[in-house]
Order: sequence, then C-alpha cells, then structure tokens
Amino acid sequence: TYKDRIDVKTPDELFQLMKKSSKFPATSAPPPGEYAEVYRQLSRKVDSILAVTISSELSASFKSAIQAREMLKSELPDINIQVFDSRTSVGALGLMVLAVARAAASGQDMEAVVDVTEDIRSKVDMLCVFDTLSYLVRSGRLSKAKGLAGSMLSMKPISGISTSLGRLTVVARPRTKKKALQVLLEMVKQRVGTTSPVHIMVEHTCAPGEAEGLKEIVLDQFNCAEVLLCEYSPLSSLIVGPGLLGLDFYKDSF
Repeated sequence: TYKDRIDVKTPDELFQLMKKSSKFPATSAPPPGEYAEVYRQLSRKVDSILAVTISSELSASFKSAIQAREMLKSELPDINIQVFDSRTSVGALGLMVLAVARAAASGQDMEAVVDVTEDIRSKVDMLCVFDTLSYLVRSGRLSKAKGLAGSMLSMKPISGISTSLGRLTVVARPRTKKKALQVLLEMVKQRVGTTSPVHIMVEHTCAPGEAEGLKEIVLDQFNCAEVLLCEYSPLSSLIVGPGLLGLDFYKDSF
C-alpha cells in the first residue's frame, strides 16, 4: 500500500514501480479516519473548516469526508465543518481551492467562502489531451468497449470534466497530438474568449517540456489573470497515463 505523494512522490516513480509488477495497481479514497484526524488537527487552530473534495462521481473522497464530519459531531461540537463536492478534479480543483484560500485569507466568513466555492464551481472547466486511453481502460474508468470504439486507443482524444456532470467525457477525437492541442486551444477560446481575464492551470503527466511549451502558447494567446503549471499526482497519473496535457480554466466575473 502506497500513499499518494507520501510513499510515492512523483508519477515517474510510480511508473517505474509498475514496471516491476505484473498487476495493475488499485486505487482507493482516503478513509474517514484520515479525514477525521485532519479535522482534529485543524480544530486546534480554527473554528471553521471547509473540505473541498474531488468530484463524488470520480472518487469516494466526498463520502469519506462527510462520514468523518459525522464521526466528530460530539467530539468537536463547536467546530463548523463543511464538505463541498467540487464536481471536478486535478487542476480545476486546484484553481477552485486557490480561489477559496484567497477568500479565506482576506478575512471572509464561512458563508462568503462557500459562495466563492460555488461561484468557481459554476464556471471552472477542464479539457485534456490523452496520449493513450489504455490506462483509463485498465483502471476501470472507461469501459473496454467504449475505449476501443472507433480505434480510439490509437487516437489522441480530448476529454473534459463538466461540473454539471462531474465525470470525464470524450469531446473530440483527433488522430495526432499536434492536432489535438490545436483543437484544445480553440475549444478554450470558444469557452472563455481571448480578451477577458482568465485563470488557467496547465497540467501534465511526465511531460514537463511539452507543458512549458503549452504554457508559453497560453500566455501569448490569452489575457491571463494567472497561469499556473502542475503535474498530476502519482495516483491521478495512474488513471490517465503518461503524456497527458491539459488546461483548466475559468473567466473572471465582473
């Protein structure tokens, strides 16, 4: 058993471990007890806690966080613990949490911070280019029949997570990665334009050079309020495989 970013720190390290095993690793959400321990630690410093989790359609994390809150009702009766389902994942979740952290740091109360969370959830978007779908199939996130339909395993499909659905869907099927990235950028332009300030996270798995190149294109083609770059965690990389490139984004509201 390995803990994400604790026992296995990088996707490269994970993929090296996988070469030594014939079995495809299984994944699981943090158990309620681990959430409860984090709540206890935070309760010594604050009286309100907001847990923002990966989409409940993708993971049992939301359920675990809720169960942990219920476990502590009598132990921490004066601590306001709220659990929020982001309905998204990875970089889009990161953009949401950063916005929430800024709101909390500015002194806003829990109600106002939750309002910010809901606002970002209503407009944050995620699009990514897969280098391969084989990891999605092997991890059980995509059925083998759907994964193989139309020879998709030899394509470079573009997938996204809409917060209205909370799960991954294929939105385009280019045949080359170069074409897929062109289509990806056009899709982002259609959704947020090129003049309004936009927050963008460039994400990747084991592709730092390509991600830096994509970041430079983003800086050139969009009016960026902020541009961040992140690599998937080992656990997330296990599901999507190496070579993924993606953009998470939302437009400022005025």
